Amino acid sequence: MEKKIYIGAGYYPEHWPRERWPKDIAMMKEAGIKVLRLAELSWSFLEPRDGEFDFSWLDDFIELASKEGLQFILGTPFEASPPWVRHQHPEVVRTDRFGRIHGERGMHCKNNKALIFYIDRLVNKMATHYANNDAVIGWQIDNELRNVECYCQDCREGFVKWLQERYGTLDKLNETWGTKFWSQVYNSWEEVTPPSADQLTISISQKLDFTRFGSDSTVEHISRQVDIIKKHAPHQFVTHNMLGWYERLNSYDVADKLDFIGWDCYPSVDGDNHIETLLHDHYRSAKHKGHWVLEQKNGYFNYSDYNLANEPGLVRLWSYQDIARGADGILYYRWRSNRYSNEQNPNGLLRHDGSPRRPYYEVQQMTKELAKFEDELATTTVEAPVAIFYDFDQMWAFDAHKQYRNFDHRGHILTYYRALTKMGVTADLVNPTTDLSKYKVVIAPSMAMVSDEIYENIKSYVENGGSLIIGARSGMKDWANVTIEEPWPGKLAELAGLIIDEFEVLPDRYANSIFYNGKEYPVKVWLDMLETNTAESLATYKQKFYAGRTAVAKNQYGNGTVYYVGVMGSDEFASDFLTDIVNELGIPNGTLPKGIFVSSRVNENVRYTFYININREPTAVTVQENGFDVIKEKNVSGEVIIDGLDVLIVKS
Repeated sequence: MEKKIYIGAGYYPEHWPRERWPKDIAMMKEAGIKVLRLAELSWSFLEPRDGEFDFSWLDDFIELASKEGLQFILGTPFEASPPWVRHQHPEVVRTDRFGRIHGERGMHCKNNKALIFYIDRLVNKMATHYANNDAVIGWQIDNELRNVECYCQDCREGFVKWLQERYGTLDKLNETWGTKFWSQVYNSWEEVTPPSADQLTISISQKLDFTRFGSDSTVEHISRQVDIIKKHAPHQFVTHNMLGWYERLNSYDVADKLDFIGWDCYPSVDGDNHIETLLHDHYRSAKHKGHWVLEQKNGYFNYSDYNLANEPGLVRLWSYQDIARGADGILYYRWRSNRYSNEQNPNGLLRHDGSPRRPYYEVQQMTKELAKFEDELATTTVEAPVAIFYDFDQMWAFDAHKQYRNFDHRGHILTYYRALTKMGVTADLVNPTTDLSKYKVVIAPSMAMVSDEIYENIKSYVENGGSLIIGARSGMKDWANVTIEEPWPGKLAELAGLIIDEFEVLPDRYANSIFYNGKEYPVKVWLDMLETNTAESLATYKQKFYAGRTAVAKNQYGNGTVYYVGVMGSDEFASDFLTDIVNELGIPNGTLPKGIFVSSRVNENVRYTFYININREPTAVTVQENGFDVIKEKNVSGEVIIDGLDVLIVKS
């Protein structure tokens, strides 16, 4: 696969008259579009009837477009099954927790035997047919996969088998889940079920394991298709387009079988941009290599309560931000606005009538600019000196046991993330079991469950000189979501040099405050009261019966440092606290103007620093290093004015 920045679009030749194809292809070339995603929702056309296959329409379009230099990613088209499949096998649609067949978009049972047969057959046919087509460079497995909660007989059997492989014996399952509580002890495997609505009591460990099983089933759905494609076409890449901020599918497991991971980016025009950059930083980190944006928004939402128009320059800005955060490919969804059913809003580079929308010209501008430096840029990767734990098991555990409505795990992650981006420090959002040795700081927000593997990984990191920040509500549970017998934070107590004596969860109408470095900060939500052993107290509470007790502590362990931050609810504290730590460790940083996002792509010879201005007005920034503005092709240093919704890219 050629090393370059791939710019493309999703195209649906089956939606438009053949006479229109040549004009679309010509307009794609004029815009700098070089790769198309095809067929990911075309099962009815590829297999119009059971066992009757027709690839001729797709062959014709590929032949026509490839003559003009276009390349293709083919989707395996299983998000939307044809009526003939569901008529013959209604059970391919998921069964809900009440025992009803319950459809909706993408809601197929990933363990249904009939569906597996049809999927394997069609993927074999497609992979065999296109393995030797030089214009086909890769495959997208399915589309925006979800962890479908299905309670059918196939899933019940699959769940029990999954549990047997995980726990071995029924005694071990009973012990791990704590079924002695409320008299739910299982006497045979036949009594074990998914957490369906007919049960008197549902264990939170059972709910967590069912989510894990559903994620594993989805990963297996991907893996089977990858294996088939690689058997026939090992030279073609495989990827998948993850569904934005969707936490019920483990993206690390998904990425494991893929050549690179992708995601679908639909920013809010009136958002603060942090969720989009966070997701880039996560999906890049899921594989620790360049990712792709396989659907980039360029128009209006199709599923929204309101629709703000994209202001001039916004689509170009989003595209450069994709690249700045590590994307090596951007495909716009879609080429031409859809006319049918649920997606009739104009989210396409062309209008419904086939004429160019404003984003078409922004893409054309960007591809011409990018041509000046993309070959070298494609050899770089994002520089990230900090890691934040983004752990699906933690999120699933909190979802299974929602004790407090004002606590949001993802919001807690965002508190630390926003503080870093405010300083211009880029973070990788990583699996807690990943190799942490390259990071100067690792942040573990609300790590309620701690496995032996995670503990050994972070212990080794700290012993070898790393700096670890542990967030409040950590170390309380084992890996089955069961409260531990030891004092909190359990396995983390020695590392942190303290125990948690008590805690308080405040309603929205209350707050406490802490003193840190001579300054007072309001804190709320979850507050840990810390009893230090070897740790040094850094911040204390001001109010209530625990005034004067430790809220934040620091402990030396081995050659490293562990901070335990027992408070939430103060963006200002998180920002000041992290600033102190990154300054102490010598990580380059600086307070950025509001609305400016900075990240760098580097290799051993060159650095490209991106300054993204999401403000609508010009904003002054101070460039980190003297260098060359690769878009305007001039030297820059010191203070530079970036126009509203514009980007500065400095090569140094």
